[in-house]
Amino acid sequence: MLLQYIVSNFKSIGHPVEFSMFPVQETKDKRFLKSVPTKNGTWQVLLRGGFFGPNASGKSCFIESIAFARDFIVDGQKSGKGIKVDQFRGELEDLKGISTFQFVFFLNGEIYEYGFCLDRYQIHEEWLLQMSKSGFESWFTRVTDSAGKTEIDIESKFARRNSKERMLAEVLKESIQENQRNQLFLYKLYDNGNKKAGGIVDWFKSLQVIFPETRVKALPIRMKVDMELQDYMGDMLHKLDTGVLKVSVASEVIDFHDFAEKLQVPQEIMEEIEEIKNGIVSFGGKYFVFAENREKSTTLVQLKFAHKLNGREVQFDIEEESDGTQRLLDLLPMLFAAREDSHAIYFIDEIDRSLHTKLSQHLLSEFINCCEGTYNQIIFTAHDVNLININEFRQEEIWFIEKNHLGESRLRPLSDFGIQKGQDALKAYLSGRFGAIPMIRRDF
Repeated sequence: MLLQYIVSNFKSIGHPVEFSMFPVQETKDKRFLKSVPTKNGTWQVLLRGGFFGPNASGKSCFIESIAFARDFIVDGQKSGKGIKVDQFRGELEDLKGISTFQFVFFLNGEIYEYGFCLDRYQIHEEWLLQMSKSGFESWFTRVTDSAGKTEIDIESKFARRNSKERMLAEVLKESIQENQRNQLFLYKLYDNGNKKAGGIVDWFKSLQVIFPETRVKALPIRMKVDMELQDYMGDMLHKLDTGVLKVSVASEVIDFHDFAEKLQVPQEIMEEIEEIKNGIVSFGGKYFVFAENREKSTTLVQLKFAHKLNGREVQFDIEEESDGTQRLLDLLPMLFAAREDSHAIYFIDEIDRSLHTKLSQHLLSEFINCCEGTYNQIIFTAHDVNLININEFRQEEIWFIEKNHLGESRLRPLSDFGIQKGQDALKAYLSGRFGAIPMIRRDF
C-alpha cells in the first residue's frame, strides 16, 4: 500500500508536494480505512484519494510523475544515456535542476522508504530504508558529489558481510561511475537477481496508471479466452444503463490488405505490418492476429455489443459505441481484476471522463466493495465537482490542487479546512473557500 509520496521539480510541480494516505489522527470516522499490521503497531491507511482543481492545475502532472518514477525504477536506463525527465520550467534556483521522487509504502508486513534525486544526466542521491521499532534503518544510501564521484554505503540490514548478496552488491556499486551514473542502484541489484531488491521492484510494478488514452491491452483477445471476464463486462455495461445487453467477441479470417484498404491504413503502417510473421497488431479498435502458417492467415478479433432496438437485437462495433461506454471498457477491467488482486494500486487520470456523475460515484464505491479484505488502493483525478461529497468520502480522501503565484502546483487536503458534519462541502468549494477553482478574467 502507498502511504506517502513526495515529488519535486517535475512538470508543473516545482518545490516539493506531499501526498499522504494517512487519516487525520483526531477523526472518529472509520469508513474506507484499512488496518495495516506493522512492527510499530496497527496503522490505519486510506483506500482512496481524489484530486480536484481547475484545468492546468497539475492534476495530470501528479499522475505523470508516478508513471515516470515507476517506469524509471521498473524498466531501468541504458548506461550513458540522458534521463528524459520533464522538469519545472520556472528555473527555481534552490532546486538546482534536481528532481526528487520519494515513496513510503507497506509491503509484506514491513514499511519501506525508497527515493532518488536526479537531473537529466545522472542520479544524485538514492536511498532504501526499512522501518524498525526505533525508526527507519538504512539498507543502502548513495550520493554523487559535485566532482561526479558516486559513493554507495551498503548496510548489514540489507545483506550481511561476506554473504553472497553482499559481495554481489559490492561489485555492482563499483560499476556505478562514469557511464552508469544515470542508473538506479536498486535496478542493478534487481537486474542481477537480488531477491530483496526484486521484492521492492515488484511493488512498483503493482502501480497501475490509467490515462484517458490508456487502453486495456488486447481486451478482445483476453475476453475471447476468459468467459468470466466477457460475462462480467456485459453484465456491468447492462447494469450501468449503457443500452448494451451483452458483449461478445467475434473473430474471422480475413484478407488483411483488402480490409486495410477499406480502413485507409497509412502506407508506413502497412509496411511495418507486412514484416510481422507472427504477432498481434491493434488498429482502429480492432485486433489483427498474424500467423505464419501455410495460408499466412490474418484473424480479425473484435468486440460486438448487442442492443435491443425496436424489439430486435442489433450488433454494434466498438467505434459505434458512445464515448462513455468506451471509457467504461477502459475502467471496468480494473474492478474485475481488483477482486483477485490483493496489493494493486491504481492511479487514474480523469476517472470521470465522458461519464455521468452517478457512474463515477458507482465505480469508486464499487472499488471499495470489491476490494474488501485486500490492500488495494485507488487514487484518481476528476473535474466533476459533484464527487466532492463528505457523505460518500472521508475529508482526507479529497485533495485540492492549484497553482501559486510562481506557477507551481500545490496540494492541500479538504481535512485542513475543518468542514463540520452537515456542512455542504461542494457549496463551500464552489464559493472559493478552498481555492483550486478557475478564476475567470473579466478584463478582456
